[in-house]
Amino acid sequence: MDDLLTAERRLQAAQLAADVDALEALLHPDVVGRGPDGSTFTKQDDLDSYRSGNLRIEAMVEQSVEVHDDGATGVTRTVLDVDAVQAGAAVSARVRYTRLWVRTAGGWQVLAAAFTPVTQ
Repeated sequence: MDDLLTAERRLQAAQLAADVDALEALLHPDVVGRGPDGSTFTKQDDLDSYRSGNLRIEAMVEQSVEVHDDGATGVTRTVLDVDAVQAGAAVSARVRYTRLWVRTAGGWQVLAAAFTPVTQ
């Protein structure tokens, strides 16, 4: 089973590759995400955005990562420079992701996530 840092990096690689199968395995069935505008999204919403091509990440460069693992749960906090195309519009931003992970029989899965732009 992966350690939590490896799981975080596998998630980033899956997002960059739009690997829906890998994302399916890394996202808990009940995952809830929150975007910078306060909108919420489900696992299906996230997978659909990659599957449809509505979200395409062109580049993702990790600037920092913090990992807190207590065995059954963990939190990752990352700052990433992201270049993406969302709904046909190019977007570039430095983004802070905070993810709550749970350890399942199949490995680490994201149960909750939030991301916000870094303004400094």
